[in-house]
Amino acid sequence: MKKIVLTGGSSGIGKIINLFLLEKGYEVLFTYWRSEDSAREIECKFPNAKAFQIDFTSEGQMTAFLNEIETFDPHILINNYYSGTFIDTYFHKTEAEKILDDFKNNVMPALQVTQKCISVFRKKKLGRIINILSSSMLSPAIGASVYNSNKAYLLQMSKSWALENVKFGITCNSVSPSFISTDFHKDMDERMKEMIVSGYPLKEKLEGGDVAAIVELCINGGQHFNGNHLFVDASHY
Repeated sequence: MKKIVLTGGSSGIGKIINLFLLEKGYEVLFTYWRSEDSAREIECKFPNAKAFQIDFTSEGQMTAFLNEIETFDPHILINNYYSGTFIDTYFHKTEAEKILDDFKNNVMPALQVTQKCISVFRKKKLGRIINILSSSMLSPAIGASVYNSNKAYLLQMSKSWALENVKFGITCNSVSPSFISTDFHKDMDERMKEMIVSGYPLKEKLEGGDVAAIVELCINGGQHFNGNHLFVDASHY
């Protein structure tokens, strides 16, 4: 199994996972939206990398990407893409439109891409689905209700994916890292970041490479390694 579809692979933790897998020799079709320089740099460095620019809110671009997946014929899907903010505001101050928009922009694309990949996997009776979630679902930060609820939705959905598809040689596992300081958290107060790290059992930041190693475990864990939700947090929670 060498061909991977990775959503959100040009920045943040997605980029780290992408580079890790490319260096291992996997062929990766990864998406990006605004990080074009980074995406092109990855393509130039790795002949086994293929970037696909997409605005997941565009119906036409989504259709084109689903067709690209069909042509690419992958063995593995990594749902990593998330557009929005981690910390926003209190739930009671969050407008209903914001909740709905974040669901449409983040959860629905993951569902559509997963449906397409499952149809591809079932034909070959082999596949791996890996969802990158967050350990913040266990210990929510104030203002992260929309982000956490979207991740939790995918976690519950992944349990169905694991059960419905295992007899076709398809597994589904989810990986929830502890806090990793990336561009996604650029709007967080530095004092909050320091507080998070100080409360971490290892007293040092989790690195993206640690998460990438767990992703590879999900790829190579075999058919019985299915339906797991793995926390990469040094037993923090």
